[in-house]
Amino acid sequence: MRHLNSVNKLNRTAEHRGAMLANLAMSVLDKERVITTVAKAKAVRGVVERLITFSKRGGLNSIRIAAKTVQDKAILKKLFSDIGPSYKTREGGYTRILHLGERAGDNAQTCILELTGRNSEETARKRKKKHKAAAVTPDVAAKPETAAPAEKTSSESVSGADAKSEKAKAAPKRKKKTETKTDDSAGDKK
Repeated sequence: MRHLNSVNKLNRTAEHRGAMLANLAMSVLDKERVITTVAKAKAVRGVVERLITFSKRGGLNSIRIAAKTVQDKAILKKLFSDIGPSYKTREGGYTRILHLGERAGDNAQTCILELTGRNSEETARKRKKKHKAAAVTPDVAAKPETAAPAEKTSSESVSGADAKSEKAKAAPKRKKKTETKTDDSAGDKK
């Protein structure tokens, strides 16, 4: 029985598990959205929520406690100056898990672990900037070619759609064979 065994060991030693959860927590705080397995997401969710709670409290002691897990100073600064104040009115539930399905290699259940309700205005502004930047850049495919395209010889490769149509033309159509079996052996039994 597993009474009072609340830690999911994730098939790792304590040192490896602690380092992995700290790294994954830093990735979630930095990128605000991470794709991982469901088991790892459930394990790191508590670490991330605890760090956000410390950042809401503020103060030197909270910074020192959070700095034990978050080794990167830039992420620690983002946690206390940006992420923590944005959750000042929320009483918990800073993360959510969205299930994706199975991973191709080993059929592990994957999910997205993300911070909830984070700066929807800021992310909308970033999206608009990306769309404007994409609209301003010239399209490479729109440039006309200077040289006329050369005729293709039979030794040159053909594109995918052209190859299918040429194979269909070149391949002779097969006739269906219809065989009728005569059962002479059935009448020979005596």
